[in-house]
Amino acid sequence: MTIDRFWELLSKKHCGEASSAEIKEFEEITLAHPEWKNTADALSNLNFQSTVLEDNNEAELAFETHLNRMKKADIKFTNVEPNAVDLGVSKSIGRSKKWLISVGVMAAVLAGFFILKNMAGASEGKNKKQSTLSRVSTKPGSRTQIQLPDGSVVRLNSSSSLTYDKNFGKNVREVNLTGEAFFDVTKDSSHPFIIHTNLIDIKVLGTAFNVRSYPNDVNTETSLIRGKVEVTVKNRANEKIYLEPNEKLVVANDNSTIKTMADQHDQGNKKTDLSPKPIYSVQHLTYNPVDSTVIETSWVDNRLTFQENETFKEAALRMERWYGVQINFTSERVARYRPFASFKNETITQALDELKLGFKFNYKIEGNIITITQ
Repeated sequence: MTIDRFWELLSKKHCGEASSAEIKEFEEITLAHPEWKNTADALSNLNFQSTVLEDNNEAELAFETHLNRMKKADIKFTNVEPNAVDLGVSKSIGRSKKWLISVGVMAAVLAGFFILKNMAGASEGKNKKQSTLSRVSTKPGSRTQIQLPDGSVVRLNSSSSLTYDKNFGKNVREVNLTGEAFFDVTKDSSHPFIIHTNLIDIKVLGTAFNVRSYPNDVNTETSLIRGKVEVTVKNRANEKIYLEPNEKLVVANDNSTIKTMADQHDQGNKKTDLSPKPIYSVQHLTYNPVDSTVIETSWVDNRLTFQENETFKEAALRMERWYGVQINFTSERVARYRPFASFKNETITQALDELKLGFKFNYKIEGNIITITQ
């Protein structure tokens, strides 16, 4: 089906000349081509039907004016000349309706081409922008490792995504992270490595560290193994936080903020800052008392370890991502338990059974949905 037939049916429909079969055909065309339907909807607001020209010369002049406007707009309309359309009287179609259809078609073509060109330009710009980005993501229950063009190695935990420009490493080294990743960054003093998350930005030269930034977690964490990092917490842009090895920055996520009232003096005038600012603290990394491994990065060794003072409900979020399941609690008391455990090769059933040894609760598994009860 050609675009010409679309314009013909659109013109007839607006002029009330379309038969029931043609209306049905028009609906089938727009169903198959949603972009044409958008154009038809936009044109429905144009009152071009009311234009009736009194003679051929006036009609031809109007048509020629439309074509000249299209040429100035650099819109190609191949093989159409003012004389190519019969704007005169026909035995089968009345004079006024004939002109009405002709002028309507021209107006529709003109407006339609402008709309289609703009839509195509916007779509092309969007696709061009998207095509310059590379994205690596993992599903629940899966993990992966990638090497960036600069040689830096990134290990991506489950339910995570990393986005970077295809020109990464040439002028800038910037990535966007959602979820959790361990970075082993290649040193390049002239091109700092920058990680953007929803809550913090991390700037490094060459170092190894872990970033956990899941939207539904209580905290966002940056854990430094070696080297040095500079962290900026969003909404606290004037504060730079520097981490040393064996330190981590813990930042409360968006729904855990406080309002601060900081008195500032500006040329003798007292100002009050009431903007919400995330709470953060610098802490030491935690170690497993059994084997002295770093709990914050134990997932890199395929080990799921609950952090100190982590509630069962918080730990369940990590179990969901680790095993690809959904965990629901019917008891708030059970959800507030603070289990401490580490799993490597255990199944979800084995992990839950092991947790039951130290805490009183029951569970039911239906497919990939787990309900934990008292």
